[in-house]
Amino acid sequence: MFEITVRLPTKKIDRIITHLYQKGYHQTFYEVPLDVVTDANGYAFVEKRNETTELNIYINNYFEAKERRKLVELLAIDESSLVVKEVNERNYQLTFDDIFLENGWVITTPDRRNDYHKEKRIVLDSQGNFGTGYHETTKDCLYFILKHDFTGLGVADIGAGSGVLSVAAAIKGAELIDTYDIQLVEREILYQCELNSVKPVNVFQSDLIKNKNRINKKYDFIFLNIGTQENMDILIAQRLLDCKDTTFILSGMLEWNYNRVETLFKDVGFLLVKKKQSNEWVTCVFKAQ
Repeated sequence: MFEITVRLPTKKIDRIITHLYQKGYHQTFYEVPLDVVTDANGYAFVEKRNETTELNIYINNYFEAKERRKLVELLAIDESSLVVKEVNERNYQLTFDDIFLENGWVITTPDRRNDYHKEKRIVLDSQGNFGTGYHETTKDCLYFILKHDFTGLGVADIGAGSGVLSVAAAIKGAELIDTYDIQLVEREILYQCELNSVKPVNVFQSDLIKNKNRINKKYDFIFLNIGTQENMDILIAQRLLDCKDTTFILSGMLEWNYNRVETLFKDVGFLLVKKKQSNEWVTCVFKAQ
């Protein structure tokens, strides 16, 4: 496999990638330059549209003169701007290191699954959605989930991303798992279920803030790991605080604003029964009194 790198204006990247895809270049990657700012809701990311960034294009077979001329024409750049190197396809696919969680659990890749006991591992092949296990919020949600016996219980995983929290609940015996995400993540989540040999979960794509009353089931547990304001908006829009028999695991909140969520729960009769903080990130478990 060959990696071809070129630096291009960020504001043109999306249009260029679409054009490349139409011409048969289906594997591309770039990182959007971002400024990190803080506000009352926590961290926010502002895209720096007037800068340039590196676009990586991956192809299996590379014929130097032919491909160079083709890409130079497609990208409308000088040939000297192309940087080409051969990459080991195995290393290219192993994007993530193993993640060692508390309680002896590990998140590993399909290639390394046999390095760990199946009773203490989650196999994850993240394809770009949030929830690889590196972030503190995911790790702390998993800390609570993997300590609990979910046998026979029903779970809703809202803002599911890669589906790692759902997979963990399935491994721990959950009978029914419904995942909700604003993005189209069904194929990835079902793939993660297959990798872990658990029953496929139900996947729903929906904007749960704008699409009110989308959730009409009762769950024993609801996972909500997005952000403080988003968590609150979904709880209110979906009337989830009426679910007095449900235990909530919430994360994506920061030490300077999680109390807003705590107040929301306390006002309707829930208790903060457990809390875990990693760096500035706070994860809470709420249960009705």
